[in-house]
Amino acid sequence: MRYALHGMCSLHSNIVSDIRLAKETGYDGLEIHTDKLWRYIRAGLTSQALKERLDEAQIAPSAIDIIGSVESTGKEQQSRLFKDAETLCLFAADIGAPTIQLNAFEALTGLSVEDNIRITAQNIRNIADIGKEHGIRFQYEGAAWTPIATLEHYYRLHDAVGRDNFGFVLDTWHFWSCRGATPEDMARIDKSLIYNVHLSDGLRPDVGAPWVDERLLRGCLLGEGEIPLQEWASAIQSTGYDGFYSGEFLNDQLWEADHYEVASAMLAGMKRLLL
Repeated sequence: MRYALHGMCSLHSNIVSDIRLAKETGYDGLEIHTDKLWRYIRAGLTSQALKERLDEAQIAPSAIDIIGSVESTGKEQQSRLFKDAETLCLFAADIGAPTIQLNAFEALTGLSVEDNIRITAQNIRNIADIGKEHGIRFQYEGAAWTPIATLEHYYRLHDAVGRDNFGFVLDTWHFWSCRGATPEDMARIDKSLIYNVHLSDGLRPDVGAPWVDERLLRGCLLGEGEIPLQEWASAIQSTGYDGFYSGEFLNDQLWEADHYEVASAMLAGMKRLLL
């Protein structure tokens, strides 16, 4: 198994420190948090310098997480979306990160699922074509409370995009919490569609109850929530997927804790599930 430190685990750190954190706590890779990456870029620092840091630490950049709001419809928003995609694709290619995550949120809430998929797919096709020029692929993650969230929606979006550099990241909390897939569904996924896996634990609203702040639902380490994670992890492993796993949470108190302790605890939790 290969394990990547998710940059969300050390939210208030920076990329260079995350590389050291990943190395010293025993990870193989780093899933780069995009807000940190934008800060790095806007500070005038280079992809070459970051690659040197990664190479020296022998830490692989498993993915860049995320380009958000890929469902945008306004011309100005779309222009910014595609410009950001170009910038991040160039950076990803330079540092050897094969994958960038895409998220659609709630700009199209109120439209049908069919319209959400159709409009979002149009933008993703453009982004995928930008990435193709640089050898970059894209993984989709549908947040649990958004219109494109279930595994069935993922498949329909994949078909609508129709690009061979577009696949999925499987996040246990998102699928479990929206009741959008089961472990049995996970086990049937073609492994070629799985670009990365996020292991995360937590709670979910009762059926029909409104969504609340995500930090109230996925604010714990692995094994501290209500997801039967062993079933989910075993199902994903049964596909033959052999890429990176990363652990994720949203918790203000954990973000203010010792990053080394938190990163170590997350890695230990993943190894308990996957070894």
